[in-house]
Amino acid sequence: MSVLIDIKYAIRLLYKSPKFTAMTLAVLIGGLSISLFTFSFFYSVVYKALPIPEGETAMSVSVFKDGQYDLITGNEYANVKDQLTSFSEFGIYINRDIRLSIEQSGKGIDGSYVRAGFFEFSRTQPIIGRTINADDTKIGAEPVTLISYQVWQNELNGDEDVLSKTLILNGQVTSVIGVMPKGYRFPNKEQLWLPLSDDVLNETPKSTDSYYAFGRIKRSVNLAQAELELSQAINRVHQNNIKLYDLPDVDKVAKIMTFQMAQTGGQGTVVFAFLNTVSWLIMLLACINVGNLLLARAVERQKETAIRAALGATTFRLVSQLMWEGIIISIIGGILSLLLVGAALDYTEILLHSWLPSGGSFWWHWGMDSETVMMAVVFTLVTIVLSSLLPAWRSARQDINLALRDGTRGAKSKKAGRISKILVTTQVFLVALLMLIGSISGFIAHKFINLELGDDYTDVITARMTIPENKYSQPEQQTALIQTLMEQVKQHPQVTNVVTNNWIGSMKLTITGLDYGAEEDKPLVDTISVIGETSTVGVNLVAGRQFSRLDKLGSRKTAIISQSMANRYWPGESPLEKDFTITIDDKDEQLYIVGVVTDRMNPSTLFSKLDSADEIYVSGLQFASTFQIFYYHVLPNAKNVEEIFYQAMFKVDRNIELTFQVQPAINNRNKMRESMKLLSNITFGTGFIALLLAMVGIYGLTANAVAQRTHEVGIRRAVGASDRDIIYMFLKQGARQLIIGLGLALVIFALLAYGFHNFTLGLFPVSFYFILAIGVVTALSVVVMFAIFMPTTRAVKMEPSLALRYE
Repeated sequence: MSVLIDIKYAIRLLYKSPKFTAMTLAVLIGGLSISLFTFSFFYSVVYKALPIPEGETAMSVSVFKDGQYDLITGNEYANVKDQLTSFSEFGIYINRDIRLSIEQSGKGIDGSYVRAGFFEFSRTQPIIGRTINADDTKIGAEPVTLISYQVWQNELNGDEDVLSKTLILNGQVTSVIGVMPKGYRFPNKEQLWLPLSDDVLNETPKSTDSYYAFGRIKRSVNLAQAELELSQAINRVHQNNIKLYDLPDVDKVAKIMTFQMAQTGGQGTVVFAFLNTVSWLIMLLACINVGNLLLARAVERQKETAIRAALGATTFRLVSQLMWEGIIISIIGGILSLLLVGAALDYTEILLHSWLPSGGSFWWHWGMDSETVMMAVVFTLVTIVLSSLLPAWRSARQDINLALRDGTRGAKSKKAGRISKILVTTQVFLVALLMLIGSISGFIAHKFINLELGDDYTDVITARMTIPENKYSQPEQQTALIQTLMEQVKQHPQVTNVVTNNWIGSMKLTITGLDYGAEEDKPLVDTISVIGETSTVGVNLVAGRQFSRLDKLGSRKTAIISQSMANRYWPGESPLEKDFTITIDDKDEQLYIVGVVTDRMNPSTLFSKLDSADEIYVSGLQFASTFQIFYYHVLPNAKNVEEIFYQAMFKVDRNIELTFQVQPAINNRNKMRESMKLLSNITFGTGFIALLLAMVGIYGLTANAVAQRTHEVGIRRAVGASDRDIIYMFLKQGARQLIIGLGLALVIFALLAYGFHNFTLGLFPVSFYFILAIGVVTALSVVVMFAIFMPTTRAVKMEPSLALRYE
């Protein structure tokens, strides 16, 4: 009965203070919604089980090479697959862009080359036909394919006689042997599945490809045992290959992860933890605000609480009376936040699946689910504890005698005054720090969106391809194939230029004539192999020449360097014909400079200026690679430009495999910018809500603090104090709290800014941080002073007789 009385009393108090109730609910809903949405969004991406039967036991297998994420090779798979005792299932696949030809045109469709057992591993059978079996993967077998439900409907109009149909895939007439169920796109976003030939079992260590691997661990074996067994088996194979084939000596470690975690390179937990930590901090800020507002109300009622305690009320009874306001607000806020997040998740589902061409990974589905509801309950309980229980316990555990003796009707109690000042100072500190850090984040996002990249992909089409090493095993064969393909593309009347490149890595540089104290003192420089003219992608020649057919195997090894490198090592003189040494594949290669090109952005310069890092271009005819990225520049407004590469590829060799769809090169750049813009909008939106939470808290606290001193204002006016003097007194007292809070925030910001400035190599000038600090201090000072000025003005306008009777 007493609990019902307390609930009714709390509801009556909330009803009598609609502005307070609405403000507190708004603060709480903002913080809870951000935290809950962040959790649900990234939980679905990283942790939610695959939407296939027994999806929670389906694992992806990766092989880390010297700590770097990598895949298992075909040679390693062939040698270890029959030795493993920890796995009940183990297999490989490779994702490729599959070209579906339609009359004179066509389209690229995401596909996978798989082996027998792949569909059994996913525990899913086709709705029509059969899956790929061992006969389909035999060398020379008839080309067959399974198709997705979407391909069946879109390309074959849902024809019931689909098993008698053929498709032209990668230039080959391919028989359809089955249709997978609607929504099935395992292992990621694939819609076509073709046999992975037994050729993979015959690959040599020198010509082997890398493959994605999957497996299920036996129930009697734990994860660590399975990883250890597979790591040891792969390393045994690799150690033998090092001796026989002169391969680099690296340490390989197998990692078994969920498919969701493997998609993040094993970093999903770190990303999930970081972003949820940020969202929890925002929720804590909301809880602090709500708790402070409720504590301020409890302070107003401290005499009432003391009287109740003096009359014999227990601490439990007092806490119950005080905290029901917070409980009711927290429950209502939790329910409304859950409904708001549910709507936001549904909108996110629609937005992202329409924004991503392939719809993203097949397990990316957002909406209301049991995990989101459970976390909403957890967040609500945490909110009740932080914003209701703690303030109520703090207020109920007061000294009765001090509370009854401290303060009069005409003055605010000393303890209440101290608490109010501490709360305002804390809020100023938190919001100042939030604004300073958030402002830097905003400027970084803005810089990334407007990056000067140093290249130009306008009217440039790109294709990524892998040369089949079993057919082109020698470097001369590989470079000849690339040149033939480039010539075929360049012959098209709509093509003006062609270039291929492949990022080799960051190579150790030795400049002839410079003294290096130790090997580790030598700089690492991004190195790219190139065939053709770099001007195709807007990296223009400054001095010397581009590579030619003469820069081939057996001739003097040449290099083109970026202008930044020329200025760094040969200032005021021509770098042409200078030489230097870089280490490629554990071998020192002496190169002679034949050209200098303009700088462009690379991974080393993302946090700095365009010329802060160097690039070296080597001739792709001298350093052959089986993986190449093609770029060809076409005439403005040219039509069907993607077909140019497909037609040339099919004319040269139909066995060439594309690892990505042929598309305008600017698409990747635009996707990056759009992603950064989306991230920027989310960051600014989140920051704005967090800032609003803090602002509301500061205004509420300061307004409440002034309102509690209405009696004092009335007394001062009654004894002759002017309105101006009273307002000045309140502003002066608020300025002290402001200075303390801002001072603490600026000290921490100075330390963070110093570390950030060094880390980013001077991304922003030092003056930027001073201007930012001045702007934040000014803006926050105006807000806080306004929060003090407005209620003070209302108080001084009140007649002294009314102010003395004010409740």
